[in-house]
Amino acid sequence: MQPFSYQTGDKTLHGLTFGHGEEVVIALHGWLDNANSYLPMLHNATLNHTWYCVDFPGHGLSDWRNKDAHYYFIDYIDDIYMLLATLNVDRVHLVGHSMGAMVAGVFASCFPEKVASVNFIEGIGCVTTPSSDTASQLRKAILNRARVNSKQPRAFESKAHIISARLASGDLAYPHAALLMERNCYEKGGKWYLRTDPKLKNHSGFRFNEAQCEATIKLIKAPCQLIMGDKGFEFVKQNLDAYGKYYKELKIHQIPGGHHCHMQSPALTLEHIHAFIRPDKAS
Repeated sequence: MQPFSYQTGDKTLHGLTFGHGEEVVIALHGWLDNANSYLPMLHNATLNHTWYCVDFPGHGLSDWRNKDAHYYFIDYIDDIYMLLATLNVDRVHLVGHSMGAMVAGVFASCFPEKVASVNFIEGIGCVTTPSSDTASQLRKAILNRARVNSKQPRAFESKAHIISARLASGDLAYPHAALLMERNCYEKGGKWYLRTDPKLKNHSGFRFNEAQCEATIKLIKAPCQLIMGDKGFEFVKQNLDAYGKYYKELKIHQIPGGHHCHMQSPALTLEHIHAFIRPDKAS
């Protein structure tokens, strides 16, 4: 395991790299998570590829977007495009969890020539909003921005308090929550603070509608695989029912675990990914 960083515009984005194979895997984490979510799966594992696990902007150790910018989903596509340009690789395998899975899918749609395969973990399709709700979605987003921007950063008494807050908001056991928060907090003046940009909690001002999501999926040429937790999010099952039929190739596995099943069943997750990523798919 080695840290890495790359420049995109005026931001420095950070991550972790594992393995030394000729082919490259880009691993994308979920909303409010970071590159450490892939540590249980990749640390001390035998790998045939070089993995780059990225902290999205505003997450983990990566820089925040500037104070006037917001976290539009589509901007994450550009972040991945810039990473591939920095690495000087023509074609990669994508692995994405939750939000990262959706980013991987849209990137594969926009740049099919750059993607050899896609592994979705507890995420598929897009978060959509009906066209009729476009104005109300934007209104909620703008009002929410004003509330979030007026708040002061929350100070915690200790790292343990931050980990407890993470435990209360998800399906993770203590070791996995502690692992994520290790990369997502810092101490200053005797208090502990989150590294994540508070603006990440703003409502989205714009989302794809169902027709746009469907059209995007149909443009994906790479073979895809979905790995789901047997106690995962209902949203993933709903999106699979709604959009699964539009993928040209979609293999599905259910494994023990919740929404972070790749942390809870790391060896089995990696086994499925290795079996799916065949060397000839990037040739």
